[in-house]
Amino acid sequence: FLVAAVATVTLFKRINVSPVIGYLVAGAFIGPYGAGIIADTASVRGLAELGVVFLMFAIGLELTLKRLATMRSQLFGLGTAQFVASGVALGGAAYAYGLDARAAIIIGAALALSSTAIVLQLLGEKGEIVARAGRVALAILLFQDLAVVPLIVLVPQLGAAGGGIIAALGIALVKAVLVLAVIMVVGRVVLRPLFRVIAARRTPELLVGLSLLVILGAGFATEKAGLSLALGAFLAGLLVAETEFRHQVEADMAPFRGILLSLFFMTVGMSVDFTLLASAGPLIGFVVAGILVLKALTITGVGLMFRLPLGLALRQGFLLAESGEFAFILFAMAGTAGLIDPNTGRILVLAVTLTMMLTPLLAVLGR
Repeated sequence: FLVAAVATVTLFKRINVSPVIGYLVAGAFIGPYGAGIIADTASVRGLAELGVVFLMFAIGLELTLKRLATMRSQLFGLGTAQFVASGVALGGAAYAYGLDARAAIIIGAALALSSTAIVLQLLGEKGEIVARAGRVALAILLFQDLAVVPLIVLVPQLGAAGGGIIAALGIALVKAVLVLAVIMVVGRVVLRPLFRVIAARRTPELLVGLSLLVILGAGFATEKAGLSLALGAFLAGLLVAETEFRHQVEADMAPFRGILLSLFFMTVGMSVDFTLLASAGPLIGFVVAGILVLKALTITGVGLMFRLPLGLALRQGFLLAESGEFAFILFAMAGTAGLIDPNTGRILVLAVTLTMMLTPLLAVLGR
């Protein structure tokens, strides 16, 4: 992994191309469908997903609760409108293609989600996360992370002929709100004194250990409540940003974030099935184009509806046109629930992977 990462990223930086593309290409080369150097992707996927966790923690560190409060209209207004518009357009296309209505609902919702990891990494490279384009993208991505909660509950319920969907969603949302409230309250009361006690010991590895405990502990709590690990890490970042140890923690966590994120991007590249691409190339190309075009149009339209300038709305359309990492989880669950057949699932996973690989190029075009 490290040899492939160093070699490809060095090459791509020399030709002034985003390192994210380098990681994706490296993963495709060494993966089971490329040179086959690493055949077992499952063994590293869990570790790689922690890259997204550390990325979200770093994003939380760059914000404060006060700054986040100023984003609430975009978070719940623009974020909700984007998710609904994109989901309806993509789900409607799947239904028109001949898929079952329940499958179309899940497919539309899953494809409406964008890649938090790739988009925020690209914005971070340009120092644009706190700029207007970055704040708008972050608001939409945060809402999408919240939307994953009811979707995870919805999939098995749809597989069970839809019984008790509203009750299950209500319970999940109440549980989620309670967990988030507990994390925020306990974090604000406990975190600052705890960091001061540890910092007074003047032992750097203790501060690193506490930072890791805060990130992974918050992620564990949200995951147990049916939320994502990444959302818990983001909340942990917001809480640490309110303390005087923000910059020290940010420096300590940077190596973890860099290595694990590179692993995440490489595992995405490893899922490119070249044999399927050869046998069903036209269909996959049609699906990829459909995802990118429909999402770009709906996101741009929603942006204009919320009075974003045309240039900014178009840029958001290009930047968020891809599907994201949560789609893999939802498609796997839908396959287990019998909503999506294995062949359709493989085509969708490959199409999502290809849209993610195209994101850096779309970001340049959008800019």
